[in-house]
Amino acid sequence: MRQPPVKYRVLGPVEYHDGENWVAVKAAKQRALLAVLLLNANHLVPAQQLHSELWSDGSSSHVGSLLAGCVWRLRAAIGDSEGKSLLTRPTGYQLAVPSGGLDLHAYESLVASGRTQRASGNPVEALRSFSAALDLWRGAPLADVALTSSIMAESARLEESRLAVMEAKLGVQIALGAHEDILPELKLLVAQHPLRERLHEYLMTALYRTGQQAEALGVYRDLHHLLADELGIDPSRPLRELQQRILEEDPRLNDDGAVHQAVTVSAPGEPVVSASGAAAVPAGAAPRLLPRQRAPFVGRTSELDGLVRLLSEGRPAVAIHGPAGSGKSVLAVAAAHAAAGEFPGGQVHVDMRGTAGGSALRPEQAMEVILASFGIEPGSGEAAALRTGAGPAGRRALVVLDNVRDSAQIRELLPATPGISFLVTSRSPIAGTDGLTHLRLGGLTESASIDLLRRSVGAPRVDAEPAAAAELVRSCDYSPFALRLAADRLATRPDWTVADFARYVAEPHQRLDFLADGDVSLRDSLMASVRLLAGGTGESDTDGRSGGRDAAAVTALRRLGFLDRTVVTVEALAVLLGSSEGEAHRIAERLVDVGLLESLAIDRYRVPQSVRALARELAGSDREDAEAVRRVVDHYAGAAQDQPGPAHGAWDRAERETLRALVPRDRTGALAESLGGTRYVLRVSGSRSALMPS
Repeated sequence: MRQPPVKYRVLGPVEYHDGENWVAVKAAKQRALLAVLLLNANHLVPAQQLHSELWSDGSSSHVGSLLAGCVWRLRAAIGDSEGKSLLTRPTGYQLAVPSGGLDLHAYESLVASGRTQRASGNPVEALRSFSAALDLWRGAPLADVALTSSIMAESARLEESRLAVMEAKLGVQIALGAHEDILPELKLLVAQHPLRERLHEYLMTALYRTGQQAEALGVYRDLHHLLADELGIDPSRPLRELQQRILEEDPRLNDDGAVHQAVTVSAPGEPVVSASGAAAVPAGAAPRLLPRQRAPFVGRTSELDGLVRLLSEGRPAVAIHGPAGSGKSVLAVAAAHAAAGEFPGGQVHVDMRGTAGGSALRPEQAMEVILASFGIEPGSGEAAALRTGAGPAGRRALVVLDNVRDSAQIRELLPATPGISFLVTSRSPIAGTDGLTHLRLGGLTESASIDLLRRSVGAPRVDAEPAAAAELVRSCDYSPFALRLAADRLATRPDWTVADFARYVAEPHQRLDFLADGDVSLRDSLMASVRLLAGGTGESDTDGRSGGRDAAAVTALRRLGFLDRTVVTVEALAVLLGSSEGEAHRIAERLVDVGLLESLAIDRYRVPQSVRALARELAGSDREDAEAVRRVVDHYAGAAQDQPGPAHGAWDRAERETLRALVPRDRTGALAESLGGTRYVLRVSGSRSALMPS
């Protein structure tokens, strides 16, 4: 089937095809508008985003009419005066591009095909696809478009992608024995990208195989000096090992025929020989199977640096855990990308679907995915070696196990083999595994939360209402996921003020309705944790009581919603449930495990506002829940009476927020009386209405 012709081009100057010739858009604003729409082809681009891109020098009272005029002129320029391609939507604009109609899409399709062919042991077809993809480039991407923040980011991403594909193509060519043919190109690329270690690896290999051992070692020496002078570091371990093998004149490095034969005749899935001579995935290429990084990435700089450092140090496994929406997956993917240079054997991402109930991956399924990613046939000797500690391909690799349910789901995969490091994300801590380093992730700081809003919604709009922005991030519990949903709603509703939106989100009964964007919602994310309880997916106790404890945890969650306190103690939870403190502690820890509570101390927990809002939606007995709350009020009334004089002040300070909230719910006046009468209650409640009987 003939591929539809390309109509738009961005891999170079931005152009469109008028049916006969390639034409550039002359006006700078219209050209920038076309570029932004093409980069988001077939997706709605909010008017607010277009405002920021085209008129970044400040807001204007006429910006709406300016954008409409710019769209009208662009339609005329590209021959779409009837608006059949450049579509007007209620909140923005969308450019409809047919399949294959954008050179960027064609490029990405060819790259994906090349990687598939390479992983399937078909280097000739992989080389053909990579070459065709690179042939689509006509220079720097978006070369004639003004450098706004998003254009700069996308241009940098495309340049990095182009360089990665060039490296992939060179790797295939070396594996095919064409090292002599590519020497001039390699030397030029190394000169243009002097810190790119994979290019140095290929150049060293190609030089050695053409009988230039001294030159190959000279390439390593030059890189070593450059890294030491510029960054204060040594070359990566694979390059150091390659240098040693060149010094030792390892015969496998110079066996062109063996390399060529291994690449061209190996069956799909069988390990072959890489450019450096070590066992590797088919076609000498390591898998690069990480999701694309999502933007904006804010507020996690120290955590990201720490993760990269741990991975670079060779830690066998690092586990990130935290409540729903805390940004665990985003952080893990960012760290994997940042540390990719430390893992020349490849980087693989596996979604364990831990919150998907019965759809969660079983350990053996996860292993099959990992083996397939490295091009290893299940049941082969290479697979057995991987399971018993030999590592894949003799080069360090990274596997991201994302969205893990519990330790049972990955226990068979850990601890990692010497050649693999694992990066794990889960809502509950992964216990019972040796060699595991833990990182707990909570909410963002207030300043980072507001920064996230500023980057997504626009700094002028957020900065104009600082108090409302602060209230909004508080209502989102400083959760990155909730904040992104809020930012998306605001970005697509330019006529909403931040204050109006914050006021709606602050209302508990409608918070979850507004923190949603299409099919993605905070309610669904939190309900996934509740389903872990309702489905009894926790690891069973030896006495078989885990199912009952999970049912009790659902009851506890609903009652915590009705109690509506940010902080709850084990003692108060036991009263709320009518249970022992030991049982209440186990139930609280189970709620922590599924990401619904946060542990503040061994006997004190935080209940996020959004969790409390969801809890009140769960089915249950209103009468029993009201009675449970009354028990808590009575408990605090008795506790206030029991406090000895010297200890009363310390207890008061520790429980002040809880007391302030419970006094208005005291229908008998016992709590107010226990706290010392009207004068005290007025001081802690701040309102005379708190004493009024209802």
